[in-house]
Amino acid sequence: MTYEDLVNQMNSSMLAGHDDRVTLLKEVLATIGHPDLKYKIIHLAGTNGKGSTGTMTADLLNQQGYQVGHFASPAMVDLREQIQINGRMISKNEFVKVYEFINRKLPQDIKSNDLTVFEWFTLIMLQYFADQHVDWAVIEAGLGGLTDSTNAIEPPLLTIFTHIDLDHTNILGNTIKLIAYNKSQIIKKGTTVFVAPHQDDAAMTILKNTSVENGAAELDLPDSIKIDVNHENLSGFDLTVNSKTLNEHLFHFNLLGDFQLDNLTTVIMVYDWLIDHQMIEDWHPLAKMMNTISIPGRMQQLTKRPPVFLDGAHNPDGTRQLMRSMGHLFFDYHWIFVVGFLKDKNYLEMARLYRKYGAKIFLTKPDNPERALPEEELHNLLPDAAMVYDARDGLQQALVASDDHSVIVVTGSFYLIKELEQSNES
Repeated sequence: MTYEDLVNQMNSSMLAGHDDRVTLLKEVLATIGHPDLKYKIIHLAGTNGKGSTGTMTADLLNQQGYQVGHFASPAMVDLREQIQINGRMISKNEFVKVYEFINRKLPQDIKSNDLTVFEWFTLIMLQYFADQHVDWAVIEAGLGGLTDSTNAIEPPLLTIFTHIDLDHTNILGNTIKLIAYNKSQIIKKGTTVFVAPHQDDAAMTILKNTSVENGAAELDLPDSIKIDVNHENLSGFDLTVNSKTLNEHLFHFNLLGDFQLDNLTTVIMVYDWLIDHQMIEDWHPLAKMMNTISIPGRMQQLTKRPPVFLDGAHNPDGTRQLMRSMGHLFFDYHWIFVVGFLKDKNYLEMARLYRKYGAKIFLTKPDNPERALPEEELHNLLPDAAMVYDARDGLQQALVASDDHSVIVVTGSFYLIKELEQSNES
């Protein structure tokens, strides 16, 4: 069986909100010998920031010399991007090999097609990391926490919560309190919990209470971390950790966006814990990670003249964070957006935010026929915007409309980013 044949035949159902799925996966993990117990795990959940925080955490551990697995979604071009070790995705042959190993050992009452694509990727990831003898696995929850496939793992060493806000409300609940509760259920006995800054009060209360109820080892908040930006050089930082100021000449950050400072703060909290527990030697791996880190689809700069960015802000919280960053970085520029929404997102609120800023907008459908918002609904939401064929067409028209004081952002859905990433690959 080829990799392509295998993925095409997998069950594509969306069952993340079903209560029995984690129990099912726990049964499979027990049958194959609990590969999740063979390395240290850092488990992440949150509405926005998981991808950046997970990538930075994995990279800094790798800079220390560890063998590091990273599980993240969505993929930009190839589904195998979700399963990586030291930045290299799983090969097609290894994917099929691990699948066949697990499939042979499935309990008699579980058939291969009983498991969804994401569940299979989760199982393959956990076994592959064990086969490759990783030291650490940085595992991002796909959707929510309570019923997410990744919640089948045994208690991780560390658990991280990035910013929690409204998204997937049809599955997770329509309030931040409900969503925070769902995500908080990845907290397991004995794990150390880290919480990103600027959390909603309701979310913070839930995370604190659940940490106590579920027997977490400790709860770390970002109070001891201070980042002072050098405004003459936006990538230069003074870092203060537990009242100690570190050598500012070491620290330059390769990522743009105010939201990345929150993500970086969270990573520094984890790094400080790792130093205290003699798992990291000094601050040089952090400095190297900050200097070299690059994350596709998160304020990813394609060109400098004019500035063109790709950003996968696909919910209102992400959109607000994008606008805040744009206001700081490009307050005196003309803003041009190429935008597309998925119909299962809160597109009404995102459209309201775009109307508020009065930017020039090119509208298109993301490359996902089942989930993309139709053109007529798009145009009703933003009647002053111009309709374009796809993301590539939108970017070309945005470039034509730009001048020396314009900045262009392609955003609204990771599927738009994927279109442009695929064209770059080819």
